[in-house]
Formats: sequence, structure tokens, C-alpha cells
Amino acid sequence: MKSYYDINLVTENMAPIERALLLKGFSSTKTPLKWIKFFRLCVLQKQKEKKKINNRNLLIIFSLLIVYLPLCYLLYDLMPLPIILGFILALFTVVYIKYKKREFRKKFGNGHEFFSDYFSALFTLIEEELPELGTIQLTANMEDSLDHKFLVERKDAHFKTQGFISGKEEFYEKEITKGTSILKDGSEVQFSFVEKTRKRIIRKRGTSGKSKVKYKYKCVFPFIVKIKFPKTTYVLKKNIASNIQLNEDENFYYLKVRRKFDVRKEQPKHYSQNLSGNSIELFPIEYFTLEVINLFNICFGQFNLKNN
Repeated sequence: MKSYYDINLVTENMAPIERALLLKGFSSTKTPLKWIKFFRLCVLQKQKEKKKINNRNLLIIFSLLIVYLPLCYLLYDLMPLPIILGFILALFTVVYIKYKKREFRKKFGNGHEFFSDYFSALFTLIEEELPELGTIQLTANMEDSLDHKFLVERKDAHFKTQGFISGKEEFYEKEITKGTSILKDGSEVQFSFVEKTRKRIIRKRGTSGKSKVKYKYKCVFPFIVKIKFPKTTYVLKKNIASNIQLNEDENFYYLKVRRKFDVRKEQPKHYSQNLSGNSIELFPIEYFTLEVINLFNICFGQFNLKNN
């Protein structure tokens, strides 16, 4: 398993874009092994750039101190000029560091670590069901989940809270990723992972009488699996699980199952309604992977192999 995460194994035949800094997502077709190397490469690039920025910030702070301390000594008799100068330099440093952090978040975004951990484990298991050199087509979106483009609905709401003035609810839906693959038995797998976020905006009057706004968030993450089974290979069993959607035509069976990951219900100790963000990462990697693989097992469990 160590070889999957060895960045030195990245081969020369990988396209240049795969070595570039991928910012808002990616879409490509690769073998599971190349996907895993790709995820890890993105994470290492991000970590390297973050370390470089931190070192640069420390150098700037150190340089300003070298300039400021002698000036304080020379301008000591001109008080409070050294204090004012120190305040200006400190303000400049804070603004500069915040600007660089914002630029870093904008440039690199969030999500590479998520794909590196969760999907590396998942693709390692899926690889066993793929033909030799079988590939997975994967499209991923790492933009901010609360971007206006993902807003589905906004409505007024009333909440039973002390000092309530007004309230709104906003509902966002973003497809984190979708992918397709052909298994070695001829079945076609499609999967998608969606993030659904409810944002509550509550304006209330505090004990001091001043108006203030609170934000509360709740996220769920449906993982949907669709599999197309060839009738030349599989025979449907008589009793089908109730949580499966089934359709068919002359040549194929079409099955659809889903698993909704709910942080509030499944990870209550870590859940916080005051925090936004990709809270799916609160689930252990092994838990996520086994739950998703179980969806595949449920689908295949509805069939028997046809005797040719």
C-alpha cells in the first residue's frame, strides 16, 4: 500500500496539467493507481506552497523588526513617533498576512486532502473489480459550497429563540464529484457525491438590546450509486431489497441505491451547527469507504450469475 502514496512513482507519461496546481476541480480518466498518485501530488503541492508562504511571512516580520528596533532607539526622544511607527508596521504586517492567506485559499481551495484520503481508499478497493488497466472517469468540484451558484432556495423563516427579530433559510446543493467505470464483468458503474447545506440566518436582539446576527449550518452528503447490469451475465433474484430503485430494458437492468451521510446524527460529538465547511471529513476514512462499498454489495446481491 505504501507504493500508492510514493510521490516518486509519478511517471513521465502523465500530462503536464497533472503536475500543475489544480484549483477549482478536475475532470479526467485514469487508472485507480494514477488517481491515487494524482490526489497525493495535489496535496504535496499545496503543503509545499503553504510552507513557502509561512517562511516568507516569518522573514518579513523578522526584517521589519530589524528595521524598527534601531529606529526606536534613534527616535526615542521623539515620542510617541516610535509607537505610531510600530503601530503602522504592525498593521501593515497583519493586512499583508491576511491578504496572502486569502490569496492562498482562493488559489488552492479546499478538497484535495479529502479526495486523497477518502477516494484513495475507495479506489483501492474498486480496483479489484476492474479489468487490467481499467480506468475511472472522475469529475470533481472544489468550489465553495456556499457560492451563490449552488443556491437552490431562499425563504423567510421564524425561529423560537429569545429576542428573535427575523430569519431566513438558504439551501445549497453542490455535486462534489461524479464518476463512471466499466467493471470486468461488463457492468457499468456511475456514482455521484452531493453536499446539501442548510444555512440559517437569524437576527435577534441580545441582552444588551443590540441587534446581532447568528448563522447556523447543517450538512448532509448523499452518495448515489447507479449500476447497469448486462442481462447476458446476470439474472435478477425474485426478492429485491426495498431500498433499491430498479428499471430494465431488453438488454440491461438499472439499479440505483443511495447512502446519506449525516454528521449531526452519525457524529454528534464532533458536530457543530455554528461551523460551515466540508464536515464530511468528520467521518473516519474506513467508515466512509465501507459504507460506500456496501452500496455496491447491495446492488450485486440482487443478482445471480447466469449459467451459460
